[in-house]
Amino acid sequence: MLALGLAHSATATLPAASSPSPEIHAAPATSPPETLRTQRWSEFPAQPPSTFPLRSSFFALPSSFFALRSSPDPPHSARSLYDAGRYREAIAQLEALLDQLRQPGADPSLGEQTRLQIGLTLANLSLAHQQLGEWATAERHIAEAVQLLNSLAVRTVTVQQAQAQALTILGRLQFARGQADAALESWERATALFQQVGDLAAIDTQMNQAQALQSLGLYRRAIAQLAAINQQLAATPDSLTKAQVLRTLGDAQRVAGDLDAARQALEQSRRIAAALHTQSPTPATQEAIAAVTLSLANLGRARAIATLGQAGMTPTEAVQRLKTPLSDNRARRAYEQRQQRIATTFLQQTEIVLKLYDEAAQVSPSAELRLQAALNHLSLLVETAQWEQARSRYPALQQQLDLLPPSRPTLFNQIELAQGLTAISQASGGDPGLEAIARRLSKTVQQARELDDLRAESLALGSLGHLYEQTGQWREAQTLTQQALNLAQQIAAADIAYRWQWQLGRLLLVQGDKTGAIAAYSQSVQSLQAIRGDLVAINRDVQFSFRESVEPVYRQLVDLLLDPQNPTPDLERLVQARDVIEGLQVAELDNFFREACLDTQFQLDRVVDLSTLPAAVLYTIVLPDRIEVILKQPQQPLRRYTTPVAQETVERVSEDLLRELRDRAYPSPEGLALSQQVYDWLIRPIADQLTENQTLVFVLDGALRNVPMAALHDGRQYLIEHYSVALAPGLQLPDPRPLQQRQFRALIAGLTEARDNFPALPNVEKELEEIQKTLPSRVLINTSFTQQNFQNSLSAAPASIVHVATHGEFSSNAADTFILAWDSRVNVKDLSSLLQVQELDSPEPIELLVLSACRTAEGDRRATLGLAGVAVRAGARSTIASLWSVDDEAGADLMIEFYHQLTRSPISKAEALRQAQLSLLRANYDAPRFWASYVLLGNWL
Repeated sequence: MLALGLAHSATATLPAASSPSPEIHAAPATSPPETLRTQRWSEFPAQPPSTFPLRSSFFALPSSFFALRSSPDPPHSARSLYDAGRYREAIAQLEALLDQLRQPGADPSLGEQTRLQIGLTLANLSLAHQQLGEWATAERHIAEAVQLLNSLAVRTVTVQQAQAQALTILGRLQFARGQADAALESWERATALFQQVGDLAAIDTQMNQAQALQSLGLYRRAIAQLAAINQQLAATPDSLTKAQVLRTLGDAQRVAGDLDAARQALEQSRRIAAALHTQSPTPATQEAIAAVTLSLANLGRARAIATLGQAGMTPTEAVQRLKTPLSDNRARRAYEQRQQRIATTFLQQTEIVLKLYDEAAQVSPSAELRLQAALNHLSLLVETAQWEQARSRYPALQQQLDLLPPSRPTLFNQIELAQGLTAISQASGGDPGLEAIARRLSKTVQQARELDDLRAESLALGSLGHLYEQTGQWREAQTLTQQALNLAQQIAAADIAYRWQWQLGRLLLVQGDKTGAIAAYSQSVQSLQAIRGDLVAINRDVQFSFRESVEPVYRQLVDLLLDPQNPTPDLERLVQARDVIEGLQVAELDNFFREACLDTQFQLDRVVDLSTLPAAVLYTIVLPDRIEVILKQPQQPLRRYTTPVAQETVERVSEDLLRELRDRAYPSPEGLALSQQVYDWLIRPIADQLTENQTLVFVLDGALRNVPMAALHDGRQYLIEHYSVALAPGLQLPDPRPLQQRQFRALIAGLTEARDNFPALPNVEKELEEIQKTLPSRVLINTSFTQQNFQNSLSAAPASIVHVATHGEFSSNAADTFILAWDSRVNVKDLSSLLQVQELDSPEPIELLVLSACRTAEGDRRATLGLAGVAVRAGARSTIASLWSVDDEAGADLMIEFYHQLTRSPISKAEALRQAQLSLLRANYDAPRFWASYVLLGNWL
C-alpha cells in the first residue's frame, strides 16, 4: 500500500490535540453501504461570495489635497500606482506623505485640514494593505482613520465625504475577513453620510450592502435593495454603474430562483456595457462585458440544471445515463430513451456555458475575474465528468491562485479547487496526487487562522476530512470533520454545520457505530430545519442542487431508522422516521418558494383519532431499494410495512402509469396492469385492515406524488370505488373542520375565451352558471376576471369557497406555476397574496379553493411541488385541483356534481369529490383520464 504522508509543515496547522500527522493511503477494499455512498465534491461547494467585485475599491483621495483636474494623475502618484496594481510603491508614497503631514515642522494653521488629510491617507494605506492581504496593518490604519475623521469638529461636506469613504473601506476589510454583518453596518453608515451630502457614491455603498446581504443569505432583501437602486437609475443615462447594478440584480435573482427575471436584467446589463464599450473602449467597459458574460454563463448553468431537475435527474445521473446501455425490456427502454434525450440536451446546454466561461476569461483584464471564470469552467467539467479537459486545466489554475495574497475569496477559491482536484484524482487514477491536495487544504486552514476567518477554516477542515473519507481513513476523517463542525457551531453557521454532521454520520456508520450515525444525521436534519427560512443561503453558487445537497440527508436518516433487518422497530423510531420524511417535504416546499412557507399546528394523527369520520393516513417513503409505508389508523399506534422495489422501478412505473391515465380515452390493459402494480405496493399489504367508505389520506413521496391514488386498481375495481381519497402535503393541517359548520359563500371566476395561446373553454360558462344556482356566488368571467377585480371581490365580501375555472400550470419551479386571468398570468406567489387579502378583513380562512382546469407541467417529474405549493400558500383549508387538462365537458360535469353532493346532505369534501368522480365513472366517462385527474389536498372533512 502506497503511503502518501503529509509534510509536517502542513499537518502542523491542525490542532495539536488531534493532529497525529495522519497519512493518506490508497482506498481500502471496503466502502460505505450503497444507499449511504459518499457524496461527490461538488455537493460541498465552498460558497464563495458573489463574483461581482466590491464597489469600495476606489482610492479615497481628498480633493483638497489632490486637486480635481481633467488630466490624469501623474504616473508616479500614489493613486496611479494603486490603480496599476503596484501596491508596494503606492504604500511607500502614502507613508512618505503621512510622515510629511505629521512632521513637527508642519504648518499648524492647517489644523483640521491636516487631520482630514492624515485620516484619508491612513484610509488609503489600509486599502493598499488590504490588496496585499496584510490584514493586521490594514485594520490598524483604518481604525485610526475612522477615529481621527470622527473627531473632526467641523462637519463640512468634505468631512462627511471623507468619513463615508473611510467607513466604506472599513466595510471592505470587514467583508474580506468574513464579518458580513459588521460590513453591512459600516456600509449602511457610509450610505447615510453620502446621501446627506448628495454624493452619488451612495449607490456604490448600497450595492456593497446588497453583497453583504447575499453573503448573509438574505437574498430577498438584497434583491429589493438592488431593484430600488435600479429604479433610481432608470431615468439616468446609461453608465457602467447602471450596468453593474443590473448585473448584480440578475445574479441575486438567479440565486433566488427567478431565472427569467435574471435573464432580463443580465441581458440589459450586457447591452449597456457593449454600447459603452463601442462608444469609448476602456479597461472598465471591457471588464463590465466580461463580468456580465460570466453571470450569463452561471445563469445558463442554473437553467440547465433546473431543467434537468424537472425531469428528475441530477447532473451525475444524466452523465451516467448516457454511459449506460439501454435495457432490452421495451417499457424500460422507452423510459431510458426519454432520459437519454433529456441528458443529451443538458450536455449540449453545458457546452454553451463552457464557451461563455472561456469568453469571460479571455475578455477580462482582471486576474480575479479570469480566475473565477476558470474555476467555474473547471467545476462544470468535473460535474459533467469531462476528466481529460479538467486535468489539462487545473495546473494553470493552481499557479494563478498561488500568486494571490490570502483573503476570504482566495481561501474559498482554494477550497473549491481542492474539491475539484479530489474528484479529478479519483477519476484519473491519482493525478493530481492526494498528498498535494491535502497540503493545499492544510495551507488553507493555516491562512484562514491567520485571517481569523472561522467560516473558511471550517470549510477547509471539513473538505480535508472529506478527502480522508474518500481514501477510507475513517478515524482521521472523523477528527477533521469534528473540528470543522465545532468551528461551524461556534459561529452559528448551520448552513455548513449540517454538512459536517452529515459527513460525521457517514463516517460513524462505516465504522460500525450506527447509534452514533443516527445521532449525527439527526443533528444534521435539525440544522437544516433551523435554517429552513433561509435554505437559499445554501445555494450561493451554481453547483447547488437540492436533490444532491439536502434531500440525501433526510432519506439516509430514514433508511437508518427503518432498518430492513428489523421489521418491527420501536414506536419511537417510527415516529422519528415519519417526522423526518415530513421535514423533507417541508424543506422541498421551502426550497420551491425560497422561503419558509408551511407553519401549521394540527397533526394528522390527532385529526384521525378525534374525527367521527373514519380515516387512515398512509405515509409513503421511497428509498433506493424499497418503499416503506407507515400506517396510522384511528386510536391505533403507527405500524410499518415494506415492499422491496428499486427506486428506479418506482419512478418508471409511476411515469408510465401517469402517461396511460392522462392520454388514454379508454381503460387500457397496460394502464390497468400498472395501476395494479402500484396498488400492490401501497394498499394490498393492509387491504384487510381497511373499512369500506373509509377516507384514505396519502402523504406521498417521490415519483408517487404524480400518481392519482383514486385510479389504483385491485384487479376488479378502482380504489375510488371503495374509499374516499385525499392528499396531505405534510403531517399537519390548518385548523381542520367539517365544511358544514359554516354557511356557503362563493367567489367563482373563469375564462371561456382563448387567451395567451391557451384554447377556449366553452363549457366553463355552463360550469359557473350551475355552481351559481347551487351556491350564493359572485361571478367574474372573461374581461371581469382580472387580478384587481379578483382582489377587490375578496376584500369586499369574504368567501368560504373560491372556485377558479381557467387554464393554469403547476411546475417544480415557482416562477412557472400560475393560473391565467384575463389580463395576465398570476404566478403562485401573487395568487397567494391575492387569496390572503381575505385574511386581513375576515377572521375565517377560505375553506375550499378549487382550480378546475389546471394541469401539471408535462415532463416535469416534480411538478406536483407546484400543486402542493399552491395548496399550502393559498391559506385555504382544502384545495381541489387537476393533475392534467381534462376534457372541458367532463370537467364541467364533474364540478357541477361535486357541488350538488356538497350541498345536498352532510358529507365530507373527500366524499363529495368521490361521488362526483363515481358519477363520471358510471356514465360515459369510464376512463380515468376524465375523472382521476382531480385531487383533494389538505382538510378532507
